[in-house]
Amino acid sequence: MSEFDDAKERIRARVDLAQLVGETVALKPAGRGQLKGLCPFHSERTPSFHVHVERGFFYCFGCGAKGDVFDYVMRTQGLEFRDALQLLGERVGIEVRGAPAGQGRRRDLLEINEAALAWFTGQLAGSPAADYLRRRGLTDETVRDWGLGFAPDAWDGLLKHMLTRGVRDDDLLSAGLITENERGRRYDRFRGRVMFPVRDGMGRVVGFAGRLLDDGVPKYLNSPETALFKKGELLYGLDRARTAIRESGEVIVVEGYMDVLALHQTGFGNAVAALGANLTVEQADQLTRLDAQRVLLAFDADEAGQRAVLAGLEQSVGRRFLVQAVRLPSGKDPADAVLAGEAERVAFAAALRTGVSEVAFRFERVLAQHDAATPRGQRAVLLELLPALQPRDVVDPVASELRRLVVDHLGLDAGRLDAWLASQRPQRLDETSVRGLRRRGEDLSPVRLLELEVVGLLLLEPERLRERVRRALAALPAETGESELVAFAELCERCGWHDAEIVAAVQARDGGERVLERLVVHAAESSADVRLDVDLRLDQLLSRVREHHVEAGRRLRQERLMQRLEEARAEVHDPATPRERLEAAYADLAEVQGALSAREGERRLRSAETLRRIAHRRRGRA
Repeated sequence: MSEFDDAKERIRARVDLAQLVGETVALKPAGRGQLKGLCPFHSERTPSFHVHVERGFFYCFGCGAKGDVFDYVMRTQGLEFRDALQLLGERVGIEVRGAPAGQGRRRDLLEINEAALAWFTGQLAGSPAADYLRRRGLTDETVRDWGLGFAPDAWDGLLKHMLTRGVRDDDLLSAGLITENERGRRYDRFRGRVMFPVRDGMGRVVGFAGRLLDDGVPKYLNSPETALFKKGELLYGLDRARTAIRESGEVIVVEGYMDVLALHQTGFGNAVAALGANLTVEQADQLTRLDAQRVLLAFDADEAGQRAVLAGLEQSVGRRFLVQAVRLPSGKDPADAVLAGEAERVAFAAALRTGVSEVAFRFERVLAQHDAATPRGQRAVLLELLPALQPRDVVDPVASELRRLVVDHLGLDAGRLDAWLASQRPQRLDETSVRGLRRRGEDLSPVRLLELEVVGLLLLEPERLRERVRRALAALPAETGESELVAFAELCERCGWHDAEIVAAVQARDGGERVLERLVVHAAESSADVRLDVDLRLDQLLSRVREHHVEAGRRLRQERLMQRLEEARAEVHDPATPRERLEAAYADLAEVQGALSAREGERRLRSAETLRRIAHRRRGRA
């Protein structure tokens, strides 16, 4: 075996394919020795990309992509085999010798970018760029870790340096490091600028961005489009934010390079920057593979600007995530907001939980185009929102949130809406069908309907009425608002627990026809061949009633927290607020942020538990 082939086999044995793939694709267990995730080679809704851990290969049932570690790197990075081998060899500390002569073009450009980065960082000490970064609040550690540098204000500083190292000016031009005027003169592209290396998802330097230190234009200058630098496919900071995004399910998207640096420095490790005015489909693909569920657009904009950002968002991007445009405190950009002090950092963290929801924005925009008070208008709204209302997967947060808005604002029955969405041809919706989707009465909320059914069940066996009413009341949470069960217990007390009087009184109340309807149904079930287990049915209904009341309590607490948040933010932003009141407002912000974070953690636990229950039911059916 040649030295080259030996190195290849040692690299194959040393590289963990699952770990390599897991750096860009969120993988989950899929049976013995297998993992699965969303395919990086084609767009899909449900995972069909499988990694066979022990056998060291991947296969996608959707597009047919397959191969080993070398194939994966070649396909994801666009490399020739020898370049993929070299890259993986560096990853595991194995030197590749005896490779075929000549390195791939992309490899040349990567090496040139690394050499340019070393030169830029070497120019930073004692430069005006170092002073600028220090004034902005970046630590020496952040500057060093992110590889920030300086391009002196000279026409050919980098060009001369690279020529002395044997790099051709044609290659520098291909890498986007120099430019050429109409007379054929070549000179440095970046001059008098703070330099930010832009890395791809694997941490390789694929280009640069430079910021002027004076008031000239353009303020920021990026590398041109090259074989490596594809602006619409890159997210600045993604190589460092990947783990935090996967663990939290959230990503903060900002506009500026400085914003990303400041956020990471102050603990917001899931921040990235879009190298443009908004997220592209290609950038969204990368976030989807990391299992991001929520995207927080922290751009420097007022509410009108936030809505403009959402309006410009690619529809397919908004369909994948719960997107929220965040209004920054005091109108500052994210970097200034988090570097101004602990209180401002807390205010920024709190602001991430507020803002304009893309789902709500989309719903409001559709609602404004139709008369939602009429069946014709409601039909138009439902048909326009139909693609987004239909779940893309078992758990689809965007569809769930939109469904909630439709149910609440159009007064529809949630169960009937779900049945319509699950029907074979939901597009066939006429005005008569829309009327059938409506709730029978605005007061008959899902929890009230459940409680009326419980009342009908309680009346089924008068001899056990008192005992079961006590059980029903005990099942309610401590902080329960209006409840049919509480009202029914009071009615029983007033009627002295006499069955005939109670039934007459119930019949006279609003919703009484529903109670009698359920009473008849329960009685029919009890007289059937298989007798109704009243206690079991009662426990099932009470469990659902409790869940509804607990969720209502959560929503009420959330509204109160958001009200406190807005009040505290108003005081913080008001220059007339006395110092002592300002300190109290900052304390309120910190307390509210803590409560919101706790609620978010609780929400994720509930989502995880729901997924576990679904998986358990599926295994049971299998």
